[in-house]
Formats: sequence, C-alpha cells, structure tokens
Amino acid sequence: MRWDGPAHLVEVLGADDRPEWDDHTVASQFRLRVSFPPEALSEAEAHGEPGEAERQGREDRREDLVLTIDPADARDHDDALAVATLPNGHHEVAVHIADVSWYVRPGTALDDEARLRGTSCYLPGGVVPMLPERLSADLCSLRDGVDRLALSVFIELDDHGTLHGFRFAETVIRSRASLSYEQVQAALDGETTLPAAQRAAVMTLMALARRLRERRFETGALQLESTEVRAVLDEQGDTIAMVRRPHLESHELVEEFMLLANRCVGEAGAVREAGVIWRIHESPVERRLAELDEMLRVLQLPRLGHPGEPHRALQALLAMPLDPARRRLLHRLVLRSMARARYLDRDLGHFGLATWEYLHFTSPIRRYPDLHNHRRVREWIRRTRDAAWDAGEVAALAESCSGREQDATDAEREGTKVKGLRLLAARLGDRASGSISGLVPRGFFVEMDEPPVDGFVAIGDLLDDRFDLDAAGVRLVGRRTRRRFTLGDRVDVIIARVDLPARECELVLDEAGPRRGREHRRQGWR
Repeated sequence: MRWDGPAHLVEVLGADDRPEWDDHTVASQFRLRVSFPPEALSEAEAHGEPGEAERQGREDRREDLVLTIDPADARDHDDALAVATLPNGHHEVAVHIADVSWYVRPGTALDDEARLRGTSCYLPGGVVPMLPERLSADLCSLRDGVDRLALSVFIELDDHGTLHGFRFAETVIRSRASLSYEQVQAALDGETTLPAAQRAAVMTLMALARRLRERRFETGALQLESTEVRAVLDEQGDTIAMVRRPHLESHELVEEFMLLANRCVGEAGAVREAGVIWRIHESPVERRLAELDEMLRVLQLPRLGHPGEPHRALQALLAMPLDPARRRLLHRLVLRSMARARYLDRDLGHFGLATWEYLHFTSPIRRYPDLHNHRRVREWIRRTRDAAWDAGEVAALAESCSGREQDATDAEREGTKVKGLRLLAARLGDRASGSISGLVPRGFFVEMDEPPVDGFVAIGDLLDDRFDLDAAGVRLVGRRTRRRFTLGDRVDVIIARVDLPARECELVLDEAGPRRGREHRRQGWR
C-alpha cells in the first residue's frame, strides 16, 4: 500500500537496547490494547467483595474441599476442583469456574473492552489482560480463603471414568489451598506431604483423570507433544535464561477435567441449540496428509497407513516407538499438517479431540468465548433469556475472537523470540549444537539445544557448492558434492550475528569459515 499524505508521530516506544521496552514494542506491533478506558476501569473498581446479596440463590459450597492448581506464579485462578463420594459409590467432581459473567454484563464498557481484546496475552514480562486487574487478579480470581462466585459443573463419574450425568449451578465457593503444579506432582510422586485430606483428593482426581485420558485416546483423540519455551528475566527485563517448561502429570490432571467440563457444556448447548460459540478443529485436508506422507518417506520415518481414515492413521503413526529426537521431529511434522483450531457459530467437530459438541467454558478471565458461553449457561440454569443473539452476531463474534487469539499467539511467540535474541546477543562467538528445524532455498533454521532458540544458517556460507531444496521441502542437496542437510539433522554452529530490530540471528556452521564479503569478526565472531 502506498501512502502519499503527511506523516505524524503516533507513539514513542523506546530504544532497542532497553529490554524493559520489549513487551510494549511487541504489544504495539500486534495491536494489543495495553491500557483500559477510564469507563471500564471505573466499572471494575465499583465492584466489591461478594456479600449476602451476591450469594442469594446460589448453592453454598464453601465447606467443600476446593483446590486450585496453577503455575506457581499465577495470579488469575479461574478454575478449581473438588471431589466427593456419592451414596452410590460414584464420584462427584465439581469443576468450579470463576463467574466472570456476574461482574461483566453485556452493554457495559467492561464488556465492550473485553470483546475488543478477545483474550489475554502472556508476554515474557507480564500479561496484557482481557479484564482489569481488579477483576482478573482479585474479585474473579479463586484465591484461597476468600468467598468467590462461580459457575460450576457437577460431574458424576464411576471408577472407570464413565460419565453418568452432570448438572450446572451458580455457586459460592472458598478455595482451601492454591497449589502449584509442582506441589501436586510431588504429592503424586510421594515426595511431599500435603495435608491428608488434600492429598487424598489429589490422588482420587488423578486416578479419575488417568481413566478419562485413556478413554479419550481409545475413542480417537490424538496424543501430540509440543515443548513450550519461556524466558527467565532479571528485574530490568533482560534475559537470564531460556528454559523449556517440563510436562508434568499434574498438568494432565487439570487438563482432563477442563476438557470434560467443556464437553459437558457443549453437549448441553447442542441440545438447547442456543447461541454458543463452538471450538472447532477441522480434519486435515487430503493434500496436507499427502505432503506429510511424502516428508515421512524422504526422512525415513514411519509412514501413514489407513488411507481414508485420518484419525486411525495419525494415531497409529504417533504410537510408533522412536528415539526422542525422531519422536519430536515426527510430532512437529504432524502438527504442521493440521488445521488451526478456531471459533465458530456452528459445530463442525474437533478433529484433534475426536469429538463433537466441544466449546470453551473454563477460562472466562482470559478468553471472551468462555465469557459468552457462561452467559448461555446462566440462562439455562435460570431458564431465562437475558440476551437475544441472532446468528449473524454470534458468527461475527466468533470470527473476531479467532482473529484476536491468533494475534495474541503471534505476539507471545514474538515476545519469547525477542528475549531469546537478547540472550544470544550476549553470546556472540559461542558454539552450540542443535537440530535443523526448517529449510528454505537460501538456507536452514537451527533450534539450538542451549539456549533453546532458533537461528538461521545462510547457505551462502557454504562456499564449496550450490544447494537445492528437494520437492518435499525437507532436504537441501549440494549440486556438486551431493552433501545433504535434512530436517532433524544434528549440526554444530557458531552464533555469528544478532539483529534485534530485524528479529534475526545468523549462525554459521562450526566447520565453515566466514562468508566472502562479510567480516564476522566485526560482529564478535572469530
């Protein structure tokens, strides 16, 4: 697009060498709304702690053993769990979700702003929240020892994880403990002693979660693995380290009950045919599966079988016994072949979960579709219709939420990338090992082991040959030497140059000398 009119200064973001400005710069790049309008802040501050009026008509579950399980540094606790034994020997699992819809009403400045934001965004230096802190980190956060309003799903399960029924209720709860994933994992491993009642609840919930997980995979859900990298920062916002988040079984405990609660709300929404926003994940198109199979052939990985049965084919593929490196590569390729999950006003099913009637309900503090669906659940409980939603409005809202979710996802990746580049900039000339994570005609990307950050090796640094990218896009082949660089290959590199404004890190192969016409020495490489 060409612009011939006068230019004017919009915002001064700060200098590139100031790490404390990184989050602000990324937020501006992806059009994230950092500041709240005064009207929205005023509405949030006007709310007080729930009293008798707010508790009126709600189930009082304050005496139940309610637990939250979150990251150790979490401030917005939007879900909690409790479990009890029913007279018939079955288990009643209560999934308590912060009742954000009680505080954020349609037509208010708070709601207008939350809808525009669509989601919270978690940048390395802090969160850009969907709701003001008065709500997100205070009144709506299920902190231990204080009364909180919730929308709850009470789910009846037997010892085998079979669902025997569920119901919804407006409740008031009081969390007894805010546990971290690490604390729960230690209890599961027998390495720590929670209070006896808490430990018993955790063990029962974990046993049920394992059964639920087994049943999901038996019915076709895909077990895909991915690794999340986060930046560890000092007080000035500079990067101390980049670390991979460990995957713990305690994560699966929470995940299974959130998935189940979402499915219960989805099942009720399908019966009522009431204006919910669905979470859909479409089947991979035939062309993408064919491309995946060709990549697997070239890489000598297990191939796709069961033509015409994508679920069965991918399940069998992901179950193949492989060494850790090849397993990571396989899962990355499968993820790349998948469609992106999104929001929609109609149910098209969720391929990855192998289910229909799925939506988001369990995170209304940070996702607007969940807040929208909370309003529908309240209508079902009260047998009222508080707001009339036509199909066009719900469709437009779902599309908007999908777009804002992608913006936030891209911003989070960019924020992590910037902090990773800052760490690399302090390590110019260092040697590292890693795996080839992507290829293009002009070179290849390397995901280093330590720090776990991507850099790029330009093929022009290899002076002895010219290279072509194969048809499958997984291998660069030298014309003269037939030397190959293949996706997943291990390579040794040297960190040669970091360009923070351009978001680039240049690597050179440890065996290669500097490229003609480029004095890497000036950039710190020797």
